[in-house]
Amino acid sequence: MKKLIFYTVIAIFLHGCDALDRGHTVQDPVVISGTKSTASCVFLTKDNKGLPAISWIEQDSLKNKNFYFATWDTTAHRFGAAISIPIEANTSIHEEGMPKVAFKGDGTIVAIYETSVPSSTSKWGLSDIQYTMSNDMGKTWTERKSIQADAPLLGSRSFADIIRLDDGEIAVSWLDTNPIHAELGRPVKFAKTGSKTGFGDALLIDSAACQCCRTAMSTNGKGQVNVAFRDLLPGSVRDISISVSLDNGLKFNEPTPFSNDHWVIDGCPHNGPSVVLHNHTKYVSWYTGAKQGGVYYAELDGNNRTVIKRELSPAGRFAQLELMPNGDRIATFDVSYEKEGAAFKKIMVNRINDQEFFEKEISLPLSHASYPVIAALGKDQIVVAWVDDNKIYYRLENTKAINKAVHKADVKSISRKETNLSANLPSSTDPICGMMVSAETGTEQVVKNGKTIRFCSPACKRAFLSKTD
Repeated sequence: MKKLIFYTVIAIFLHGCDALDRGHTVQDPVVISGTKSTASCVFLTKDNKGLPAISWIEQDSLKNKNFYFATWDTTAHRFGAAISIPIEANTSIHEEGMPKVAFKGDGTIVAIYETSVPSSTSKWGLSDIQYTMSNDMGKTWTERKSIQADAPLLGSRSFADIIRLDDGEIAVSWLDTNPIHAELGRPVKFAKTGSKTGFGDALLIDSAACQCCRTAMSTNGKGQVNVAFRDLLPGSVRDISISVSLDNGLKFNEPTPFSNDHWVIDGCPHNGPSVVLHNHTKYVSWYTGAKQGGVYYAELDGNNRTVIKRELSPAGRFAQLELMPNGDRIATFDVSYEKEGAAFKKIMVNRINDQEFFEKEISLPLSHASYPVIAALGKDQIVVAWVDDNKIYYRLENTKAINKAVHKADVKSISRKETNLSANLPSSTDPICGMMVSAETGTEQVVKNGKTIRFCSPACKRAFLSKTD
């Protein structure tokens, strides 16, 4: 509570000192979520005017769920008032598959969110992705629909991303379900809206991806669409792959695995990639838990060949990328650290150009900041938002201030022989997502009726406990 009061006082002081100008750069985080609620799932995008828009979830003391968004106020140089988006009580709240918004070229807002629906085949239910639209900046919303309303829900749809395509329409990528061989991985699918309609039929991008990691998309302004995801390759290797469309998502090429981490794990890390695109060069960041683990950055050429691969942080997770108008890339991620025996997390940003890497810490000291997201504002500013102690913070930063030069050496591909294989460890099934989890990878666990139940991630553990309370 003391930290929240401190943040609020700092924010008020800074907004009262706008006469200093300095490019309207906020020097400390601003709280955007309510003071009496629990907030999570912050997301940043661009509206149809190219300005940042933010969305997030708040839950009150009775666990009522509220979905909000706000757009950038160019006069006040901050986000405007929160606008509510209607969602159902069975909306799923987790960071890897968070509710999100996107803006069509004509200004129509499309909001997506996961729901948990009852199923005779699973006592935990199945996930589906719902959407609703607004043509009046959030004053009214259409009746919710499934993104595949005309297709039967044979398994879960979840871990989605949403973007505006270069033709002004909205696209969603997600993980679907193989109803016959669910253990072999989850299909990656893609669908886009029509000019006067909702989402059309889904395209299959990949038949077997990692089961619980978010998908990511980007465009280059010329009709090219990238879909990046954590693949499930032979031998339970969970490396990053990418698939490309050259016609605004009408068809995609075969996915290409490129990260070459050779991360072998019989669980899901709940940690997907981020991708941006400039002309025909793709820039990707991701987390791996392989032998040389951490957050990585890579550049791919027009044939999806890795030109550059760098480790940004061995202790980083949950990376996001943004492309600046001058071509610079800005990566943000959270980093865990300890001080005097206590655990903390901080938000780092890296500025990357064709010659150098620069970095800066943007969260306050001794924080628990995590799950950062990022959006460009103008030619040389970024908005970075994150979660800290159940509150949503954001900060406006001038990219020129990210100026601490750091050396990032080339990373050699890891030999498959060097990986720590876990196939022979005793395993059990995560009751939420169905992943096989070993005693080594399943550090999240509970004991119920004398039986140890292991989970692939904290998110699945929380979902289990919420359903059994």
